[in-house]
Amino acid sequence: MSIGHNDSEDMFADTRMSFGEHIEDLRSHLLRAIYYFLTALVLSFFIGGYVLDWIKAPVEKQLREYYHERAEKVRAKLQKGDKNLEEVNTPIDVKMWLPREPLVRRLLPKKQADAALMDGDDEPVEITAKMRPLSMALDMQRAWEEIGQRTELVTLSITEAFMAWFKVCLLSGLVLGSPWIFIEIWRFVAAGLYPHEKRYVNVYLPFSLTLFLAGILLCYFVILPKAIEALLWFNQWVGLEPQLRFSEWLSFAILFPVVVGLAFQMPLVMLFLERIGVFTVETYLAKWRIALFVIHVIAAVVTLSPDPISMELIALTMCGLYALGVVLCRLSPRPAPSDIDVPDPEEMVEV
Repeated sequence: MSIGHNDSEDMFADTRMSFGEHIEDLRSHLLRAIYYFLTALVLSFFIGGYVLDWIKAPVEKQLREYYHERAEKVRAKLQKGDKNLEEVNTPIDVKMWLPREPLVRRLLPKKQADAALMDGDDEPVEITAKMRPLSMALDMQRAWEEIGQRTELVTLSITEAFMAWFKVCLLSGLVLGSPWIFIEIWRFVAAGLYPHEKRYVNVYLPFSLTLFLAGILLCYFVILPKAIEALLWFNQWVGLEPQLRFSEWLSFAILFPVVVGLAFQMPLVMLFLERIGVFTVETYLAKWRIALFVIHVIAAVVTLSPDPISMELIALTMCGLYALGVVLCRLSPRPAPSDIDVPDPEEMVEV
């Protein structure tokens, strides 16, 4: 390691700035980042409705399945002769008025129907039919969902729908503008980093982002539907009717995938702990039984479902991430203290 460097070897010789210049540079980057965000926000107003439908889809699908499953349970009890349901399903007389001409032509041969209709009487025909109300309600369940108890999220105030939509647009704008916003932040931060520090960011940041997105996708398509199913089952078990408020669901649907995405950073956390000397590769390998137990506990808490298959799927995925963390530590061993290049004071950025 070289102890002395002259100005010609100073890697920051061309990037030294005063404190005021640093503030001005930060201001310019922040203004460009805000401009990119506002542009993305305007675009998000056109796609906010589609994003809203995408966020609502999992819970509304599970709500439909919840009510269909409850209807099938009632139908099964009815077929088994449940006495309480039989009393509800007692036949009742229902009066109906049917158009005369279609009814006559349906019941009589053509010649007799023509003769019966020659008098020109077009008054509706009143008939009385016997119907079982519960059986009829079960058969008309899907139609009833459109006019009765709908399997949709609800709002409890006149402004709640608008505020939720605007919140979705804000988040959509942040996501759409995030690549350009990150570039501006990176340009400001990178000016004060050494080449080896930039190399670490260039290598591990895309890897971290990939793990984060993988966790979000797995949560949305696997964990979240099972979690909703389990929570709705709990409502049925305690005998409560679910009325899901959209604003509360929106917060849950945003926070929960983010938590799972952060949990998928486990390989990088393991690498960091190995770098600072808290653990070693040998410790990770020797304590694999404890790690397996902790992973299953985390999977049980995160999944929120009584389904062991879903919980085990999440646990196996996290076990794979644990193995990936060990492989990263093996492939990128911790440098010896003598190999660490400590910069001289002359190489520091002036402020």
